[in-house]
Amino acid sequence: MTKKMKFIGSEIFEYEVFKIRDIYDPILKQVSPIFDFSSPPIDPKFLANSLMETMVANYGIGLASNQIGLLYRAFSMGGNKTGAICFNPEILSTEGEDYFEEGCLSASGLFLKIKRPTTIKVRYSEFSGVVKEETFTGLTAKIFAHELDHLNGVVFTSLVNTFHLDRAKKKVKRNLKLLAEQREKA
Repeated sequence: MTKKMKFIGSEIFEYEVFKIRDIYDPILKQVSPIFDFSSPPIDPKFLANSLMETMVANYGIGLASNQIGLLYRAFSMGGNKTGAICFNPEILSTEGEDYFEEGCLSASGLFLKIKRPTTIKVRYSEFSGVVKEETFTGLTAKIFAHELDHLNGVVFTSLVNTFHLDRAKKKVKRNLKLLAEQREKA
């Protein structure tokens, strides 16, 4: 991979679009260590930009650093126009629960119904090290929880029983075809 640069306003952003690791890569089972802002193991701004650019390039709405082979406690979530990069994220409290069909960039075409909180109060740091506390609901809460699971070494396939996983795997080929058709129309 090669570093790329883009201008947003008068600021230059360096980033790299990484290859996404598949669901069976052992790095996805590892717990990501706390990101040390006092002695950063990688430029946090570069990591933030790379996570967001890799996520967008792969049509995702969330991407954890271990999914691109980097064992740092950080993930991106959102989309092309808006998004957040969360370093050292944690869930402080939850409310409600419901099932939601989730996908994962490390398991293209696989969709599973996962039970998640409907509302979460969270704390995380921005790439600058500034700590934020926010409350997320709906899809944003689900994305945050899914990506935090990745940083804790939990893959979403481990949250369902074998019967539901096997049924979902049978639909992957069809789902990939539908996703490709949607992307062609966009």
